[in-house]
Amino acid sequence: MKFKKFRKLGSYSLLSALAVSTYLIPFSSTYVRAETENIKIQLLSINDLHGQIDYSSKADVNGDGKKEEVVGGAEYLAAHMKEHEADNENTFYVHAGDIIGGSPLVSGAFQDEPVVEIMEEMGFDVGTVGNHEFDEGIEELRRMVKGGDHPEGKGTKGYDGMNFPVVAANAYDKSEGKLILPPYAVKEVDGAKIGFIGVVTTETPGMVIKKGNENLQITDEVEAINKYTKELKEQGVKSIVVLAHNPSVQEDNGAVSGQTAEFAKKIDDEVDIIFAGHNHQFTKGVVDNKLIVQSFEYGQAFGDVDIEIDPSTGDIVKKSATTEWVTQEGIKPDEKVKSILEKYNEKVKPVKEEIISKSAVDYPSQRYPGFGPVGDHPVGNMIADGMKETMDADIALMNGGGVRAGIDKGDITFGELYTIQPFGNVLNKFTVTGAGLREILDGQITSYGLDYSISGLRYTYTYDHNAKRGKVVDIFLLNGKKINPSEKYTVVVNNYMFGADQAIIDNALDQPETGPVDIDATSDYVRSLESPVHFKAEGRIQEVSSIFKDVPLNSWSNPYVSYLANEGVVKGKSPEVFAPFSPLNRAQFASMLVRALDLKAEGTSPFKDLGKMDKETKDEITAAYKAGLIKGTSDTTFEPWEPISRSQMVTMMMRAYEVKHGAPYEGGTSTKFTDLKTLDSEMKKAVVTAEELGYIEGYGDKFKPYNGATREQMAKVVSLFLLDK
Repeated sequence: MKFKKFRKLGSYSLLSALAVSTYLIPFSSTYVRAETENIKIQLLSINDLHGQIDYSSKADVNGDGKKEEVVGGAEYLAAHMKEHEADNENTFYVHAGDIIGGSPLVSGAFQDEPVVEIMEEMGFDVGTVGNHEFDEGIEELRRMVKGGDHPEGKGTKGYDGMNFPVVAANAYDKSEGKLILPPYAVKEVDGAKIGFIGVVTTETPGMVIKKGNENLQITDEVEAINKYTKELKEQGVKSIVVLAHNPSVQEDNGAVSGQTAEFAKKIDDEVDIIFAGHNHQFTKGVVDNKLIVQSFEYGQAFGDVDIEIDPSTGDIVKKSATTEWVTQEGIKPDEKVKSILEKYNEKVKPVKEEIISKSAVDYPSQRYPGFGPVGDHPVGNMIADGMKETMDADIALMNGGGVRAGIDKGDITFGELYTIQPFGNVLNKFTVTGAGLREILDGQITSYGLDYSISGLRYTYTYDHNAKRGKVVDIFLLNGKKINPSEKYTVVVNNYMFGADQAIIDNALDQPETGPVDIDATSDYVRSLESPVHFKAEGRIQEVSSIFKDVPLNSWSNPYVSYLANEGVVKGKSPEVFAPFSPLNRAQFASMLVRALDLKAEGTSPFKDLGKMDKETKDEITAAYKAGLIKGTSDTTFEPWEPISRSQMVTMMMRAYEVKHGAPYEGGTSTKFTDLKTLDSEMKKAVVTAEELGYIEGYGDKFKPYNGATREQMAKVVSLFLLDK
């Protein structure tokens, strides 16, 4: 590692609660400042880097709603921060945790030591720990901070640790009854001192693997901050900054909420600034005169906080903040950081570039299941399916926090899969009863939403979005049968989940059978599939609700009807009646597509047979006609009351697809359906493409194109169309 360049005027001393008073460094009495102007200092911050030193994505930098500019990359982060540093030589680089852990191959293959090397080159001054710094246990965290060779030979030989302090005022090793790291560090500029206190979320022990963290204890953040603020004040330090790996949220009205906002109301008023993290958000605002700042994730942005200290009192008297995108255009990347990246990329290149398969489409990054009728997502399904097959289990569960990225169209490399699953967890198979499985699934539905991707089953659930509570309704095996509460099933998870999820621990009937490392299971599974692979969201996880009395929670159509009703796309025959089995007419389906696409009527339609309809429906038919969704049965007739056939419904929907996406769907050349021969070319193409997109199902090898469509069939088709990105 390079020794840090002391490019700043400041110096620092580590002040540990473990030290006796003779080790404390008193406030300087030898320095007398002649000037009376305030001392201006700049704090540049990052959070939640997660080892993403070579990460880039597109972002909406100018706020026009379009993600057009490329952001991210450690060499660009360094360049931007150095450019800002040039504005004020009194600059400190700080971070709020999760800098390592959950990292891509270029960093994770070397135990995140490349991240440390880059941060030293950039000149970081102080940081704290996040939950991911504990991914491999307390001793590995100590090694990362203090240096030393990895006991299993991982990383680089002669690793010498971090040359800047890492502080954590509430992280204890219970076996020693002592803090794992110093609680704070003090920096000095022109005689003015700034104290930096670090804290990490108390949720950490429940979020990290148990092995290596058996003695980890995280105490209350507010108590820790107040304890060491008092200690700093006793030393004459009155400018205090908290580095908190705790969430903050910027509300629509600009107000800041979240854990750090609650801390701000309870901690000592000598604290001036809180740098937040953990939930990967943009935040800047003031709560109880404490400035709270968070700067997104993965090195795509950083915070810039400007403060002024009154030299006569040592207090911060002015503070302001901005958050800055790390754009790549218009700035030269930092050459030294770039060379470090190139060095490690070259080392890992043979493994990283191995082609495992090909992907038919792009799969955007999504960690957790969503709400609505199709809660599962393709990458989560892929991982869970691979776990199930690898361990020959009945069921697989995959935690959302372990799904770190998406998949790009084209070649799927080992490096890309590693980026998705970078933790090196091991698969564990155990046995549960059906009743125990229900408890496990209930337990992963929290105020944050849902956690697990699944394989080998599907389930429905209810969720109160106001109270933020949910509960499983029905659980089905792949054969359509409901889970038997007393029957036993084998379940595979990763070892993090088996150690961290109390519901899993409580309901496991045996000690787990250990399998391979998760990334190996995933890569072998993807390798075994026909290329190009094409994963889908399939409705394995579905939200249901009691909106209409005639669409009960256990109805297959409930998720779709509920979703469209909540979206304002469908209406009931009355507030409590949907009439799911009623035939659907041409006007009703046209109206639903118009509402789904939020189209507005302009002008008039040529149809003369709409006279008895209300104005709203007439306008919707006009909008559908103008958008090209519908055609008349003649130049002047639409026959709105006529039942719509299944083929007509799908044809109108695929026209809507073209409106939604700006182009028709390309594909759909083959089909399993054998009864499409009498359809015209447009209808046949529509059915084939809708089948390929997963919008429709048939009756075995029959589609029955001339059968009438029901309102519940419509609900499913339109829901899947709307949810398709």
